[in-house]
Amino acid sequence: KPLFLSKEDNTIYQMIAGRMVEAFSEKCVKDVTTVTAECAGVEFTVKGSVVKQTGWRAVYGEEKEEITIPGWQEGDTLTPKGSSITEGKTKPKPLHTEATLLSAMETAGKEIEDDALRQAMKDCGIGTPATRASIIETLFKRGYMERCKKSLVPTEKGLALNSVVKTMRIADVAMTGEWEKELARIERGELSDDTFRKEIEAYTREITSELISCDKLFGSRDSGCACPKCGTGRMRFYGKVVRCDNTECGLPVFRLKAGRTLSDDEIKDLLTEGHTKLLKGFKSKQGKSFDAVVAFDGEYNTTFVFPEAKKDKKFSGRKK
Repeated sequence: KPLFLSKEDNTIYQMIAGRMVEAFSEKCVKDVTTVTAECAGVEFTVKGSVVKQTGWRAVYGEEKEEITIPGWQEGDTLTPKGSSITEGKTKPKPLHTEATLLSAMETAGKEIEDDALRQAMKDCGIGTPATRASIIETLFKRGYMERCKKSLVPTEKGLALNSVVKTMRIADVAMTGEWEKELARIERGELSDDTFRKEIEAYTREITSELISCDKLFGSRDSGCACPKCGTGRMRFYGKVVRCDNTECGLPVFRLKAGRTLSDDEIKDLLTEGHTKLLKGFKSKQGKSFDAVVAFDGEYNTTFVFPEAKKDKKFSGRKK
């Protein structure tokens, strides 16, 4: 034992020296017994242990942790002395902090039952080390959660969104695992990147259609216009988009164009005439204002027609 150590230094010395001695000591050996008893078709299990060799536990003189079981034999009949029912409540998982949420995003999918998907998710999670923090910051900016001291608390808006999309494909974390499996197949030459890209495009269309058609997210109303593309569906207003209610068509027309939102009447002009009147107030990416006509092209995508080109422009989407 070193001399002239302070009380605190001696405590640290004893801890380090003791751990070193424990590391090189004999194993602690126990006899563990498991007894299973049956009563009225219900199984009850009790475990007992007896220390046979103290080993490393003797360094600090730890008490023996023993549970002694009577010398029962297989087939013995026991007489119950009593019974009771214990009532308890489960506790919800604690609120995330930013650190625990980052960790959860990194290990997302660890509870997936499918072994192959769980393995595919093991090294990917949600986002990347470079993007996870920005994803969390986006949730704050859009009002889906807020900080309460160190905890992250979902807002009413966040809870409402979760209740709607939690059963949709967009919220299925297993999809990331599926993509990782597909990327691995591309790496092995078993799948072409073009096929994978088409699958992603189809998936994007599906989840977009699923979200837009969700009445809980967007209350819809009839525009009073037939679909100019299929002719059988009705165009309905869903928040920032007007969409054909024919699931085989689903033509979308987005209201926001170059920083300007089209009014109901302007949308109706577009749907019935194939183009709007000359509209003012659009802004280019450079921030410059411009005037234009919004029209359908031959495939019913919206495009700008500028005043000087208006006379020569064919509005392919115009309804005859």
